[in-house]
Amino acid sequence: MTSKPHLSRREILSSIPVLTFGSSLLPSAGQGAPPQALGVIRGTLRDKATAKAVAAKIHMMNVMTGETYVPVSAIKSMLGMGQDPAAKRYFYTRGNYEVAVPPGAYSIEVVRGICHKPVTTHIEVGAGMTGVRDIDIPLLWDLRSDGWYSGNTHTHYHIVLDGDPDARLRLVPVAEDLDISVISYVVRNESPYITNRYPIGRLPDFSRDGTLVDMGQETRNDSPLLSAGYGHCLFVNIPRIVEPVSTGILSRDGKAPDFPTLSMLCSDAKRIGGTTIWCHNGEGMAMPIAAALGGIDAFNVADGQEADYERYYQLLNCGFRLPISTGTDWWIYDNNRVFVQIEGSFTYDSWIAGLLAGRTFVTNGPLLGFTVSGKGPGSTLKGPQVSKVVARAVSVVPFERLEIVQDGTVVAQQTAWNQQEARLEKEIPVKRSGWIAARVGGNTKTGGGYTVFAHSSPVYLDLEGSPPRHAEAAGKFVDQIEESVRYLRKNYRFGSEADKAEALRQYEQGRMYYAKLVAKG
Repeated sequence: MTSKPHLSRREILSSIPVLTFGSSLLPSAGQGAPPQALGVIRGTLRDKATAKAVAAKIHMMNVMTGETYVPVSAIKSMLGMGQDPAAKRYFYTRGNYEVAVPPGAYSIEVVRGICHKPVTTHIEVGAGMTGVRDIDIPLLWDLRSDGWYSGNTHTHYHIVLDGDPDARLRLVPVAEDLDISVISYVVRNESPYITNRYPIGRLPDFSRDGTLVDMGQETRNDSPLLSAGYGHCLFVNIPRIVEPVSTGILSRDGKAPDFPTLSMLCSDAKRIGGTTIWCHNGEGMAMPIAAALGGIDAFNVADGQEADYERYYQLLNCGFRLPISTGTDWWIYDNNRVFVQIEGSFTYDSWIAGLLAGRTFVTNGPLLGFTVSGKGPGSTLKGPQVSKVVARAVSVVPFERLEIVQDGTVVAQQTAWNQQEARLEKEIPVKRSGWIAARVGGNTKTGGGYTVFAHSSPVYLDLEGSPPRHAEAAGKFVDQIEESVRYLRKNYRFGSEADKAEALRQYEQGRMYYAKLVAKG
């Protein structure tokens, strides 16, 4: 598996379109200042189901020239790493919008998350005239009515790219219709992560408009020869920072030892009541160790990368019961989010409890419904020989097919109707303990430039006398750990021989865990 490198400050800045005009409107293409005789387009954005004013993002374009217009003080959408700088840009607004524009005809696209349908309308305005266009945003799927609440578990800003980060933090998650937004404290040498200014824990000053914001941390270790190193892990719902935040070449001076191991830091985070979420599709030498030692609570796919399920399936096939999760990593530029079904009223604690229980699905567009014999993700079914699987996917982002995955193998699929909806019902024979999940497959791309994905946490199948363990999956981890040990011995730095011995002891514990699964067949 390969990861996308974090870009340097200069690379990030050079990728951003420069908007240089000081007028009340800005053509994003940068093609000269607008004329003096302007019109105004304004209106109110409302949730069609409740008639209440809501936050959203808007793309306003002159249909003749193709130029995009935004208010000069507006918070604009950010681009993903490596995304085409010419990709569509939006501005965020809360409830009302007003934009001064040259006379002409305009399209107005309004987007509010992925549970609402995007709305596109057209309006013409003359010089000195005001055009009013109120816009009602319809629901695509009211998941909250069934207890599903969305979250982004992984976000930080590297530098001040586009406006006040406080204002961005207050508006963007709300306009993206996120219920939970987790910011990650992170250390990468002396890099100026602007979000490091916020204190660890709940951020009530940023949680007043419908999104609950929490400040956690991302603990990391990379290697100059093996980019993922130990790997990256999120600690959320923590009362304080877990030190060290980064080790080895990522430490503040780049000279710290590669110690403690990331599996040790996961244990530290859990001891203080934190929730641990491994990042980036399970990359890193320490991931299988942390899993074996009980240090991982959930597994992030795709955050900052293309979704890759290989290591997630490998863990599930070893018998681990790990909820699936996700985030965006570098700011919010795409629809990555984890939906969690809660019990009782919505709070951050009830959301974390639902995450830990495995009542989740992840997506960057398609919304999933999934049951096995009437039970949803995170559930355990005991003893069925045939399971009835019911799955549904609907999406504002085009997708190609809905799939059912059993123990890592696709066992049923349904082509999407009009690339927007699919439904699948099938009886699946169950011959041994294992797991079943739903996912969306295909090659279509989101506006953020990533392949469309959605994946549920599993429903687990427990057949008496048939353990949910596959020797092949465990054997791969044994091989990977043995290779990691050779790499650690040769390349990693430790402050003492005792520290090195402790790191190697952790790896031996992990290796023995998987070796026993192999021996059991």
